[in-house]
Amino acid sequence: MERTLGDASRSGLRQVDVTKLIDNSTRKSLPITVAVICFLAIVFDGLDSALFGTVLPVLMKDMKMGPAEAGILASIGHIGAVGGAVLFGVAADSIGRKRMLLIGITVFTVFTAACGLSQGFIDFAIYRFIAGIGLAGIVPIAVALVFEYTPGKRKAVVSSASYMGIGVGVLLSALLSIAFLSTAGWRAILIGTFFCIVLVPVAFLWLPESMSILVKKRKKDRIRKILMRVDPRFISDVNDEYVLNEPPASKVPLKRLFQGGYARNTFFLGTALHCLMMIAVTLTTWVAHLMVQRGFTLATGITFILVFSVSNFISTPLAGWMADRVGYKKVFAIYMPILFVSISLIGIVQDPFAALICMFFAGFAVLGATCLLLPYAGSLYPMSFRSSAMGVIYAIGRIGPIIGPAIAGVMLAAEMRVPLILIFMAAPSIVALVAFLLVKDGPSQVVEQETSLVTDPLHV
Repeated sequence: MERTLGDASRSGLRQVDVTKLIDNSTRKSLPITVAVICFLAIVFDGLDSALFGTVLPVLMKDMKMGPAEAGILASIGHIGAVGGAVLFGVAADSIGRKRMLLIGITVFTVFTAACGLSQGFIDFAIYRFIAGIGLAGIVPIAVALVFEYTPGKRKAVVSSASYMGIGVGVLLSALLSIAFLSTAGWRAILIGTFFCIVLVPVAFLWLPESMSILVKKRKKDRIRKILMRVDPRFISDVNDEYVLNEPPASKVPLKRLFQGGYARNTFFLGTALHCLMMIAVTLTTWVAHLMVQRGFTLATGITFILVFSVSNFISTPLAGWMADRVGYKKVFAIYMPILFVSISLIGIVQDPFAALICMFFAGFAVLGATCLLLPYAGSLYPMSFRSSAMGVIYAIGRIGPIIGPAIAGVMLAAEMRVPLILIFMAAPSIVALVAFLLVKDGPSQVVEQETSLVTDPLHV
């Protein structure tokens, strides 16, 4: 089990508080390395959701599928992600976040590429289901690692910025589809995603394991090497005891997420993320098809996804900057009304340029708010089961993309009007706002009263 300050102080050995060292570090190389690798991993989430939406019209024609079947196919990967998020989150807190992140990337890339080789609805659905399981292990673990290795004063901003990878993935999917869909076809695009596997050896070589795992398993040599990257002035001793500045957890306490104050936050954070992911995935899955329904070209429909993703490069840094100054909840309260109005107007305004502007603000609001939610959740749970908490919240959130595209497909099959469908897509933003405002801010997990027990880890 993890060594904590009180335990180590009674051993008579020099105690090194690794949490304090990381939080007070002024060296940027390790946090930047972790943030960049995790950012690239998170790109896969946006790539998965939006890439399917951009190829969907051609895929439906090629495989002779109706809207209802296509909606089910869009949802099936997210069904796998619900179980995968919990499985990977708990396993990450038990056997290692880095190890599970590498497994998640590998599973996702292999089976997403396999979708390009599918011959029908059934095998395509199986591949997407398995890819979804792997994908679910990427985002919560990546955000948890960024949160852990970023110095205290920059945790919120850097964690939110790393989550911008989703927007980059959406942008990349639109660019790939515009460049290759009409010439190479949807199969070549999906098979080409296998090149994402190059991130696995990169992460294996340069991404550190979670300190919570290393301290729990008493991997002193690996801890020393990481702490030297955190602070070059650190000089280790063979008898050092490495400790975490938080309560211990001998095993992954999954049930604690649904007890006491944690239960309230787990439920409401999960509900808010559920609504946001439902909106984002449903919109990017169907907007190209909906715009074709309105009489626009397929290229114009894909441009809507491109505009949606570009907005993220403005909304997320702005959201992080605002959250540092006015708090997470006030930023959320600003973004949600913008989200509802902008999506509703997409189906009403007649001018294509005006509709694109509405799509920009829809992406601005939903991506900016989503980028804040997981880092905020990370601040409310201790390091020892942070991955489990974020995995459960992410699993609840992933239920939204299961429901949303399927419902939209049924609406289209019933020949409902496009403006009405888009209003239904926008409605969960109101629920998300209420849920987020009901989250209870918790005290810092740092045990301040025991900080003085830690011996200065630097030899002067």
